[in-house]
Amino acid sequence: MTRYVWLVVSICLTFVVEPVFAKVSLDIYGQSYKKITIATPPFKSDNGAKVKADMGDLLAKDLDMSGFFIVAPKSVMDRELTEEGIDKKEIRFENWRSLGIELISKGLLQTQAGGLTLEIYLYDSSDGTLLFAKRYRTTADEWRRLTHRLADDIIQAVTGERGIMSSRVLFVTGGRQGKDIVMSDFDGAGQRKLTDYGKITLSPCLSPDGKYLAFTSYKEGRPNLFVLDLEKKREIYANRDDGMKLPSAWFDNKTLVYTHTSGKYSAIYAENVETKEKRTLLRQEGILTSPSFSVDRKKMVFVSDMYGTPQIFIRDLSSGETKRLTYAGTYNTAPALSPKGDLIAYGCKTDGALEICVMKTDGSEPRILTDGGINDSPHFSQCGRYILYSSSNGKKAGVYFMLHNGDNRRALSFTAGEDTQPQFVQ
Repeated sequence: MTRYVWLVVSICLTFVVEPVFAKVSLDIYGQSYKKITIATPPFKSDNGAKVKADMGDLLAKDLDMSGFFIVAPKSVMDRELTEEGIDKKEIRFENWRSLGIELISKGLLQTQAGGLTLEIYLYDSSDGTLLFAKRYRTTADEWRRLTHRLADDIIQAVTGERGIMSSRVLFVTGGRQGKDIVMSDFDGAGQRKLTDYGKITLSPCLSPDGKYLAFTSYKEGRPNLFVLDLEKKREIYANRDDGMKLPSAWFDNKTLVYTHTSGKYSAIYAENVETKEKRTLLRQEGILTSPSFSVDRKKMVFVSDMYGTPQIFIRDLSSGETKRLTYAGTYNTAPALSPKGDLIAYGCKTDGALEICVMKTDGSEPRILTDGGINDSPHFSQCGRYILYSSSNGKKAGVYFMLHNGDNRRALSFTAGEDTQPQFVQ
């Protein structure tokens, strides 16, 4: 499906809407992607040359990381191209076209009194159409986040949906002696340690408003479930019942969904962490774990061994109707529903490896996306186009991401330890 996008020209942080028709478009839902070639020549600037260079390099890296663009190297741009102005009448579009460049991003950076102002214009080189324009303002020390926002806005202008470069990532890091939870910008900058117990802490789960962090920790010697208020930096909930308790999702900003296995029975509960009001979503003998929900909270996918081995099921929460989705292999785990409701990512054991797979929500068209090693904990981005996961292939585990079709696999650099169980955080 080819998507033609109506684009918005926005000036300043309040938007002035002027629709234009984009000739450059991307098929962002197909099995493969045709990348668009984009040029990001150095910003014009009154001063702040170091910041200007760093922002330009980061923008090029972000656009390349997205998987939708081929970023033209600086080496192909001669002095005439890099020194031309940012207004349409000052740009020699025929020269850019001769280099095979389809889009041109032009910017003017101004620095004063500790602040930054960046004006950006995105042009279609075929006829000089202005596809996108915006002015950004921020403090000098927030230049990285500004650049990530710019990259996401450019991605939205071309694909119709916002990018993920402004996203943060929640993950578990550490070794055998202790693991803790860290939040980081997508590029590894701005890391913030959310727990510091020096014990095994796992299964992080952040409420939609970012206020509450749920996790399981052995800090008291047993696998107990805790919820921290990150704003007040205090524990507001704990479940110390016997058995294993693992948080999985939030129904809303206060209602945590978690699994509890004790003895031969397992259950999936939804509990308000403030009022302690709890209801049972499902309880049965054997394994019952890893619930993931549709955006409207009407469907739940989960793992159960009700037929002998761990397999993936989907349940209609209103009717109780349950359907088995996986039949291939003896170990399928960690399902994650795409926010778009079209795909389920999951782990599947095959040929001695644990692979990341996807299938449609009716269980049809299963596909393996990775190629060996131990790959686990898939998690979709909010737009549904990307999958985060952890991977180890004889080395320490790290965090990776890819497009939902398996293209554009990239490693993300966070810590020197073992980084696992990643999740996108907006």
